[in-house]
Amino acid sequence: MGSTRATIGRRQLGAELRDLRVAAGLSQKDAAEVIECDTSLVSRLERGQRSIKMLELDALLRHYGAPDERRAQIAELAKAARQRLPRRTYSDNLPGAFRRLSDHEQDATEIYYSDSELIPGLLQTEDYIRAMMRVNRAEALGTSEEDAEERVSFRLTRQLLLTRERPPHLWFVVGEAALRRPIGSPKILHEQLAHLIDLTERLPHLVIQVAPLSIMDHPLLGAPLELLRFDGLASDIVHQPTLVGGGVYITDDEDVQFCIRAFDQLRAVALGPTESQNFIRARAEELHDEH
Repeated sequence: MGSTRATIGRRQLGAELRDLRVAAGLSQKDAAEVIECDTSLVSRLERGQRSIKMLELDALLRHYGAPDERRAQIAELAKAARQRLPRRTYSDNLPGAFRRLSDHEQDATEIYYSDSELIPGLLQTEDYIRAMMRVNRAEALGTSEEDAEERVSFRLTRQLLLTRERPPHLWFVVGEAALRRPIGSPKILHEQLAHLIDLTERLPHLVIQVAPLSIMDHPLLGAPLELLRFDGLASDIVHQPTLVGGGVYITDDEDVQFCIRAFDQLRAVALGPTESQNFIRARAEELHDEH
């Protein structure tokens, strides 16, 4: 079976199989022996560059000791990955969608993120995350406290890519409204802004720009997005969050290029990195003086 293009469906399936193999303490050589192939083919499978037969998938899942529920979810992913019809977007509504987004982030070499209303998840403090979960999940959708805490823990784990060895290049454009909306409390927001300042001072691979409310031509107003690039090893993708489900991925090359141009336009009209740092610091001082 030859190498195929690393579509988003194949990448997600490969990442799931890689996670299960590592959790089982097995090597790629072990996996290759199970499906009787070369180790290099397993490597390409886990990178999304090779398709897999359902019998091979079932054999791997059994060997990895995957629970029945997880096996069913991965089987659905595999079916979606085998679809040959071209799609401009890809919706991930299966359980584990946020873990798969994190897998994409882990593989990316560049991440660009824009949000007009909220502090991006990769930059949120623990208290800010917990306040978000309480408002958006526990109260609005009836999520249990235990589930909310699991989501807090997951988001904090997801943030480890900011400080890992060889991190991706990270560029965020945050709307002024996000710097003024007191999620949880003014104290939580003050600590969140202090965290943003600390990150920009400590991490040379991270840039934060502020998009003031005074911008008249905001090209991404009301459309938060995350652009992930993979240094040519896979196609660029754009993720847009949704209220329900794991969000929508934009995969069509022309649509992705449109999003890239819109993000570049936003960077051009937003405050520069130094101006943005001063703006955040001034806003944090306002909150400190008010309380």
